[in-house]
Amino acid sequence: MAQRSSADTPLLSGPDGSSVVYLLDTATDLEVRMLVRWLRKQVGREPETLRITSSRRGRGGDPEELERRMGAADDPYLIPVRVVWLAPKKRGRRSVGWSEAFKPGDPRGPWRLRAVWIKTFRPSRVQMIAAPGAHASTLAAGYETSGEIDGLAAFVTRRAWWALDRQERRLRGNRFKIPRFVPEAILSRREFVEQVERLAADAGLDVKASKARAEKYLREIAATHSPYVIDLIAAAIHALYRQGYGGIYYDSDEVDRVAALGIENPVVFLPSHRSNMDRLSLQFMLWENDLPPNHTAGGININFFPVGPLLRRTGVFFIRRSFRDNHLYKIVLKAYLDYLIEKRFPLEWYMEGGRSRSGKLMPPRYGLLNYVVDSLRRGKAEDIQLIPVSIAYDHIHDVPDYAREATGKGKEKESFGWLVRKIRSLRRRHGNIYIRFGEPVSVAAALGSIPPGDEVSLGLQKLAFEVMYRVGQVTPITPTAVVSIVLLAARGEAKTAAELAEDCARIIEFITARGLPITKHMDLADSASLTEELDRLAEHGNVSSHEAL
Repeated sequence: MAQRSSADTPLLSGPDGSSVVYLLDTATDLEVRMLVRWLRKQVGREPETLRITSSRRGRGGDPEELERRMGAADDPYLIPVRVVWLAPKKRGRRSVGWSEAFKPGDPRGPWRLRAVWIKTFRPSRVQMIAAPGAHASTLAAGYETSGEIDGLAAFVTRRAWWALDRQERRLRGNRFKIPRFVPEAILSRREFVEQVERLAADAGLDVKASKARAEKYLREIAATHSPYVIDLIAAAIHALYRQGYGGIYYDSDEVDRVAALGIENPVVFLPSHRSNMDRLSLQFMLWENDLPPNHTAGGININFFPVGPLLRRTGVFFIRRSFRDNHLYKIVLKAYLDYLIEKRFPLEWYMEGGRSRSGKLMPPRYGLLNYVVDSLRRGKAEDIQLIPVSIAYDHIHDVPDYAREATGKGKEKESFGWLVRKIRSLRRRHGNIYIRFGEPVSVAAALGSIPPGDEVSLGLQKLAFEVMYRVGQVTPITPTAVVSIVLLAARGEAKTAAELAEDCARIIEFITARGLPITKHMDLADSASLTEELDRLAEHGNVSSHEAL
């Protein structure tokens, strides 16, 4: 909640006249002066303040002074405050576009000179916020039962950041609900540290070296979301898909239903995987609807410069392809997933493991799903909702690669040159992209049929196949698919447009009678729509066209 007027001042006062200490989450001295001036005006007196470690810079603050003040006899009431710098508003939305990329720094976290310019010439983009406070004794008691071991000051600082982040999202939007300093939070957990120490002792390894290696693994895995990069990549995705696709189509009511699920429980998006455009399409759809970005599991093979660092900043976390005998790596990965589930950050991965070359759904893999089930069993959430997602295309731009691989040639290795060629391949018309959401699957409901520690149990397999079944149930039949069926049924015989329209009408009648899911663009009886589909297939070399004699 923005603190801009005297009507908001109750949030700045302690209960029953308690002494109040304001915790300043600031990155620069300018922000300190701005907050102190604002607090002075709001509460009508000189405020007592303490500067904590900056959530944006990860440094500053005086932990010893914070703990000393918390231990005082007056049991102060601690209220976190922060300066929020908003992005420019464009087309009704505050976001960073590519024009901002050529200016120094992120406008939502400006350095001194840019901050002074925004404060002076764009004051509407500067807001002061405060989060609900708590007594020092309450926070100290919370630390004792938290299982964290890196000190009271660090515990209180993280709680202040999270409380301010929740308030800040009311100004910026839910698309920036992202975790920060995740490795630090996990490494401070007693449960995690004890697991690493126990493994080191059992294997006869040096404990200090094992902890260092665990931290290395954690930083190798973890996503590092950046609101600045999220906005820039969203703008890039829009420009990219518009090169080859007309639009991304989805049902807004389905999106609202999925958003509501994410408020109550952790959600896991499990999409079909047919194209390299899958994640980009879903990512843009979430961004466009002001939903939190997913934490998407990606193979370590795509962690190459500059793609890897950019993907990591938009929510991709990287997993090694093989770590069966690396028990320390498993501990770290489980701890990371536990943290995301406990904090209700949405997850995403492709259960098929790789892209389907045939368009059909492939058998699911169970590894990450088993970790999620175990996380629920360990009490990290009351339930976890699995969201089946179908991502369908009129024309998959990866088809030339699949055709080449079908001739026996190997899969092209991901690299910067590979990325450039992929972008160029989008210059041809590919139709539209369609996203559909199936009925969610409750992990809690299936938990009793899945034995602990069994990665291939029948219950786990049934859970995975139920998700895949629901993906298939909502996958829409596209106009391109109908036209292709008709052409294949002709067995190479040439057909006129009128004959094709007649055959398409019979197929559509069959589909409609059975209530199968279709896209909203299925008017193939219209000659213009049919010709558009045929021209696109001809452009890609799938069919040939000839003038009638």
